[in-house]
Amino acid sequence: MLNHTDPFIRMAVHAILGALLGLLAGLVVGLFIRFVGSMIPPFVGEQGPQDMAPFLGMGFGTLVGAIFGGVVGLKK
Repeated sequence: MLNHTDPFIRMAVHAILGALLGLLAGLVVGLFIRFVGSMIPPFVGEQGPQDMAPFLGMGFGTLVGAIFGGVVGLKK
């Protein structure tokens, strides 16, 4: 599928794969931020940035992964 002759299909496949990898990487980074944020005393027991970090990390990772995946697909 990645060796398809149509450049649009190749770009779309690369963008989808990049988005999936960005989603997973954003989740890992967000969970790490949540873990570190729960260890900081002012945020323990309160609603702080560590509660939103996995969600925002996944969204940002998906966006960046899709853009860079599409660019790689266009260059091949």
